[in-house]
Amino acid sequence: MFRKYWIFTINGFFCFLLANPTALNAQSTYIAPQDTVRLKRSANEAVSSYHSSTFLKADSRLAGAAVKAADLLMDTLRYNTRKGLSVDSVFSNADLKYVTGQGLNGAVALFELVNTRLPKGKFLVFRTDSQQVVTAENPLVLRDLRMLIAAHPVTKQSDARQWQEHVFQAYMARDYGTTLHNTITITSATREIRETPDLELIDFNGGAITLAEILRREQLRTGDRVKAEKAAVAEFRSRTYPGKQMSKESANENYRRALFELMRLQEGDMQRHPQTKALLQQLKEDLSKGKGSKVVQSLRRSSFFDANVPGNLGPVLLTETDVIDPDKIKSEADSKAMELMMLTSLHYGERDAVKLFKRLLEGRGELSASTMGDFSAKRLGQLKDHGTEKLKSLGYGADKTAGITFSDLVLLAVAAPEVPVTRSGPGYLSLQEAGETVVNYYSVTETHEKRYAVLFNPRIIAGSRHIEHRSSYDPVDFVPEVINGAAIGQEGSRVVLNGLEIRLESDIYFSDIEKLAAGGVKPFIYPEFGIVAGYGRREVGYDKKALVGPHGAVPQYSSSYWNWGGHIGLNVGPLVLSADATVLSTSERDDPYERFFDLSSGMTYYRYGVLLHVFNKPFGSIVKSDRLRFVIDAEFAGETNNEGTPNRTHTQSGAAQTGSGEWRRDYDRAHPGGVYNHAIATEMILNGDVKASYAASNFAAIHLGIQRNGLLLKGTVGLYNNKTIEGYNDGEWANKLFQNTLKGRLFGGLSLTYSFDSRSWSESHKTSSSYKTIKGVKSDEQKTTTSSAESGVGRIRNHAIFTGKKSGMK
Repeated sequence: MFRKYWIFTINGFFCFLLANPTALNAQSTYIAPQDTVRLKRSANEAVSSYHSSTFLKADSRLAGAAVKAADLLMDTLRYNTRKGLSVDSVFSNADLKYVTGQGLNGAVALFELVNTRLPKGKFLVFRTDSQQVVTAENPLVLRDLRMLIAAHPVTKQSDARQWQEHVFQAYMARDYGTTLHNTITITSATREIRETPDLELIDFNGGAITLAEILRREQLRTGDRVKAEKAAVAEFRSRTYPGKQMSKESANENYRRALFELMRLQEGDMQRHPQTKALLQQLKEDLSKGKGSKVVQSLRRSSFFDANVPGNLGPVLLTETDVIDPDKIKSEADSKAMELMMLTSLHYGERDAVKLFKRLLEGRGELSASTMGDFSAKRLGQLKDHGTEKLKSLGYGADKTAGITFSDLVLLAVAAPEVPVTRSGPGYLSLQEAGETVVNYYSVTETHEKRYAVLFNPRIIAGSRHIEHRSSYDPVDFVPEVINGAAIGQEGSRVVLNGLEIRLESDIYFSDIEKLAAGGVKPFIYPEFGIVAGYGRREVGYDKKALVGPHGAVPQYSSSYWNWGGHIGLNVGPLVLSADATVLSTSERDDPYERFFDLSSGMTYYRYGVLLHVFNKPFGSIVKSDRLRFVIDAEFAGETNNEGTPNRTHTQSGAAQTGSGEWRRDYDRAHPGGVYNHAIATEMILNGDVKASYAASNFAAIHLGIQRNGLLLKGTVGLYNNKTIEGYNDGEWANKLFQNTLKGRLFGGLSLTYSFDSRSWSESHKTSSSYKTIKGVKSDEQKTTTSSAESGVGRIRNHAIFTGKKSGMK
């Protein structure tokens, strides 16, 4: 049994097909197996089937190890036959580790496979007693291909011809539904007739015929160039699948020659086409990153095989024998990049292969292939149809491909799953002793489950709030832009708000939680959000510029204000980009001229900020977890009641917003025909029909803080500029902004922050199952379950340009 099995693995698929040489000779046309399957399966039905035996059946990994070991043992000139060979010189460390993981049954199966390869009369002895194993069989696993690959491991650089053979066999094995009874596609056949007319095939009579001769015959028969080429394509294809005139062996050989030629043409295309050539280079660079490769991550994360091969150990590249190893791919990035692109191009075509790998390189492999608009509905249907031929041949319908991702499509073209082997029952070496032998065998199985979570990092901030802006550009010229012919519009009338503000904020982390908790440093990129509420005093007209316009001087008064709103931000390393949107409100004033400046109708106020964490270093002994940290931050922020720096609104329509719809209506009313009318303007003010407008402002500030545990005390000093948009229409805005900020008014502030810190929860569950076997009698199984839970507080600090050692979790 084992010898026949090994012959099958050496000759691959060809020997398997010889078992039934007349299977397709009766067919006049090619019919794929999925078109004749009668058994229909449900979408969630697994492909795997299981059976029990007294020996562990060989898998591709064991077979490959056996091939290499037997070849070495047969060459007796390479070692001393009396001393023998050490185990680690016969089997690689990786193979030994794999066999050890299979238990004693793995060693038994390995010895059996080696013996089938040794000359008659030569064998290795390994005595065993009773053992029972359960083996999973799955048609998606492609064991025979892996045995062939394991026997001749190469790269494109070390043996180009053997590498091409591997890619060819991989494509043939992956083209599931046809089981090597393939026919070249119409597109490929047309191209080869045009570009490689000297390609020689086996003719129906067993002789040789070239593509040029096939075309010449059809031209003589039809007398039309187009019809002749179409007929020649059909004749070419008819020689690549079995039928009444073409034997299975000849058809397979013709297909082999055609596909080798197609691979040569395809590789040339990849080197000529700029987009494909550039993508190949990107793919090579990505694969050279090993574990950091986006393509490797996409393939390993694909869950397409999980429903079809429950418990699979992961994807295996068709040109490999083991589950994807990022380090091995990293060392062979050049060869693997060409393999992956070649197989995917052969499977779907070069254009679609480029689209698929582009998405994987962007890190979007897990998205549904229907979301990005790369494929029409019809083309995506064709890709799904071809990608899952084997599943169709097993009786699955189209529902198996619902929601198929970019990664899934590539996975189907370049990889197969590794099915696990489940052992049941004990195995042990025979013990032959005089008298009665008692063998005790203990079996213990332990299952551990651990979960770790860090979700939010909430904090509460109480501090002072200082706001400055100037009243200007109002629609009734209360604060005039021109007095006695002199332009003063950029001066306006300053309004100052000082108050207390409370902010509830939190970070959100989407990173490796365990790494985050262990490192004590926040992720490089993460968002934050919060809510804001405040109260204080608002002062109008106290800016020492007693501007007197058509309506007199700006009234001087002070009133209470309150504000509320929201906060969002994005942290990128030491940089924080943030935006606040708050509503400022005051009570309504009785005096109509004061009412003109109040915020009784509310005003939306925006703050757009850029903050840089410059310094975050600890002081004191490194062994103390509660040592002080000194913090320095730099901030630049702009404030406006409009949306955007030009001080022009886009979506809001408040009376206080320059250029808004309501502002424009008020301006036109006070300026009939474009001419200012003092009487109308006065009437609007007295009736409360109009409100003051406010120009944008900005500030630059330095924050100095001391932090201990969760408390951070921070002082602020900065310069406020309320001429932010000066020079905007003259192209001088950037220079003016810098100059005016340096000339701005000095202000200060103080805040106290309490961080609740990142909360972590650790739960561990352990289940132990054990039994004992005495003289072949198995005792009752005993199960023990234990669990534990822990919680901790993580003092996770911000990124900063200058920082100390990470603090970690407590």
